[in-house]
Amino acid sequence: MTKFRGLSLAVLLGLSGVAAAQPQVRDHRAAPAVAFPTEAPPAPKEEKFVPRRGQVWVAGQWDWKGGKWVWKAGHFEGRKKGKRFNMGKWDHKGDHWEWVAATWVDAPKEPFEPPAPIAENPQPRRGFVWVKGYWQWNDGDFDWVKGHFERRQSNKQWQDGHWDNAGGRWTWTAGAWIDGPKEQPAPPAPLPETRKFGRGQVWVAGHWEWDKGAYEWVPGKLQKRQKGKRWSEGKWDNAGGKWTWTVGMWSDAPREQDAPPPAIAETAPAAKKGFVWVKGNYEYRDGDYEWVPGHWERERANKRWADGHWDNVGGKWTWTAGSWQ
Repeated sequence: MTKFRGLSLAVLLGLSGVAAAQPQVRDHRAAPAVAFPTEAPPAPKEEKFVPRRGQVWVAGQWDWKGGKWVWKAGHFEGRKKGKRFNMGKWDHKGDHWEWVAATWVDAPKEPFEPPAPIAENPQPRRGFVWVKGYWQWNDGDFDWVKGHFERRQSNKQWQDGHWDNAGGRWTWTAGAWIDGPKEQPAPPAPLPETRKFGRGQVWVAGHWEWDKGAYEWVPGKLQKRQKGKRWSEGKWDNAGGKWTWTVGMWSDAPREQDAPPPAIAETAPAAKKGFVWVKGNYEYRDGDYEWVPGHWERERANKRWADGHWDNVGGKWTWTAGSWQ
């Protein structure tokens, strides 16, 4: 038998077999530490969403990936019966930030303070009343119920539902129709409107109208101008504690041109390169003043725009048109 440095080949083969049968030694050195961000996450991005019944909105969040902040958009998740969703958040731990994951927790059995109502901006609808949206307690959490229109009831007023806290307990009172006032109350403040302009037309402002025991808004509109006439707006007056409405009407324009009304305040748009903003002004047409809205004019080399203006000369009003100077 062949010898190998004093050992037989059989012995060597036996030793190699023993070595092969030995288990491999594992490396028990600590795994590389997870890299936590040391800088604070950016402010959350603004997200717009419409609540969905039976679902919860999981807000968007910043994730730390590859050494930088990456935005993860929000999404809806199905609500879990008897559970309430706790949003995840970033916590500051000494010299770094750690993410605390979102969780589902047992929901309280009794309603807690409802969230702030969601802003709604419905346009008035003649013959209908707007029923505001509200938060509804549903299986341990709140669901948003969107507002809607209901047909107006004669001599009735709609009273919106509301949440109340009595002795630390929140309860909901549903909306309902109630009897209208026996005495006509003062009209509400006029609703804000975007005034419109049209050549040869006059703006008739919106107003409140008393109808079937309640005030109803009548939106403003443009109306064709009448030659030699001037429009007077309708108005509410209180005489002896009773409110009465005087309708708007056309009347003869003065024979002599009177002073122009105060200029309408305009918000000049953002600067536009190569153009200059020309302010709006009143023009005298067919016995009345008509507003001409401002507009852009292309700039002219080495020229400056001078706005037009009204002047009273010897008791007579004259208009000096704007020009380049």
